[in-house]
Amino acid sequence: MTERDQAETKNAASAAIRVGGVGVALGAVMIAIVSGLYAASPTAATMPVVTARWPEALEALRASNGVQLWWIGVVGLTGDVVFAAAAIMIAFGLVLRGQSIKATGWLGIALSNIIFVNVDALVGRTFAAAAIGTSDVGFSAAKSFSDALFISGTFAFGTGALILFGPALIRSGTFSSRAISFLGTAVGLLGAGAALICLFGADAGPLLGLAIAMGSAIFLVVGLRAATHALV
Repeated sequence: MTERDQAETKNAASAAIRVGGVGVALGAVMIAIVSGLYAASPTAATMPVVTARWPEALEALRASNGVQLWWIGVVGLTGDVVFAAAAIMIAFGLVLRGQSIKATGWLGIALSNIIFVNVDALVGRTFAAAAIGTSDVGFSAAKSFSDALFISGTFAFGTGALILFGPALIRSGTFSSRAISFLGTAVGLLGAGAALICLFGADAGPLLGLAIAMGSAIFLVVGLRAATHALV
C-alpha cells in the first residue's frame, strides 16, 4: 500500500468514526429518554419478569392508558436504529484502522440495538394495544417473546461493552479514557450478569433496565469523543 493509499484509508476511518460518533450520541440520548419511559411504565409489563407475574403485568397494562408505551415505540425504535447504524459505522472505521477487537465490541453493541428494535416494537405497539384489551393467551405469547428478546439484547450489550472497554483497562492512557473504560466494563458486567441470572429464572428485570440506562450515559460520552476527536 502506498503512502497515499494509507492516508486515504486513515482519513476514511476517521470520517466513519466521526459520523458514527454523532449517531451514537444521538442514539444514546434517545435510549436515555426511553429508559425513563420504561421506568415510568408498569415494571411487570415492560421488564422481563417470572411467569407467575404475567397476570400482574396484564392487569397493570389494562389499568394504564398506553400512552407511555406508545412513546416507547416511537422514540425507542428510532433510537435503536440510529444507534445500531452508527455502531456499525464505527466498527467499519475501526476495521480500517486494524482494531478488530474494538470493532467486535461495537458490532455487539449494534446487535443489541437491533434486538431492541423488536423489544420496543412489542412494547410500543403490541403492549399498547393490550392496554385497550386483548386475550390472556395473546398477551402471554407476546410477553414471553418480549422478555426473551430483552434478556438477549441486554446480554449482547453487556458482552459488547466488555469486549470494547475491558482490554483498555490493562493499557496505559489518560485518566478520562481509563475512567470511561472502567465504567463501561462495570456496566458490561452488570448487563451480561443480569441477563444470565434472568435466563436462569431470577426476577431481575430492573437490573437489565439499569444496565441499559447507565450504558446510554456512557455511550453519550463515547459518541461525543468519537464525533469530535475520532477517538473510541
